[in-house]
Amino acid sequence: MSDEIGKINKPDSKEILGKRKAFVCVLLQAPPEASKDLHELIQKYWDAVDNNISNLEEKTGVVKRIFIEGIPGKGEDVSVSLKEASLGAWNMLQERVNAGAEFEEFENLEILQKVIDWSKCLNSGLSNRSVAEKIAEELKKESESRLEFINNSIDKNLKEGESCIIFSGNQETNLPDDIEKFIISPPELDMVAQWVKNAQAAMEAQMREQFEAQQNASSSTSEEETQQDKPDSGIWTPN
Repeated sequence: MSDEIGKINKPDSKEILGKRKAFVCVLLQAPPEASKDLHELIQKYWDAVDNNISNLEEKTGVVKRIFIEGIPGKGEDVSVSLKEASLGAWNMLQERVNAGAEFEEFENLEILQKVIDWSKCLNSGLSNRSVAEKIAEELKKESESRLEFINNSIDKNLKEGESCIIFSGNQETNLPDDIEKFIISPPELDMVAQWVKNAQAAMEAQMREQFEAQQNASSSTSEEETQQDKPDSGIWTPN
């Protein structure tokens, strides 16, 4: 069962109190050079995520485990990497970590590296079909190994009745059947996506305008040069 928090009614806590629970949310972070508006919007997203999870914790128990996609290892190593990847997420988790929540292993470094490398190879502009098929086969195999490792790690580390937070780019990620999954998707997530979409559209429009301006300037220069290169016919014409 999967419930989307922020968009539908929350389930009866009595039904899930003794089950294992996973609160799944997207890991967002704006680059340092991004606009103030985007940084503020992403902070609002993390505030909303924090509030949604806090409301669930009041009814189903506090978070005990934290899993993060894309960051291998566990414990302090993951905490340090997370602070670099998303300060908003790191800040949101500090109170929970201080209360005893632990960063558990979500990724295997070697498997993750293989998935990344095979993906790079497949996207490198291959010309031979058999080579592309071989790389796609290896990527599929390692991707399946990665999903198996992730599921086994969650199953092994999340104890009966406990709650965890999972940061994942794919909120529809399959979890062990007995884990109750809550997709944390506040309206602020859509607001961030719309802001980025609008910013990209504005940038593309500006690039088109610059290109057209350069083309027009180049065309005008060519016409002027052509006029200057024409020989004088010596024939008088009226003004």
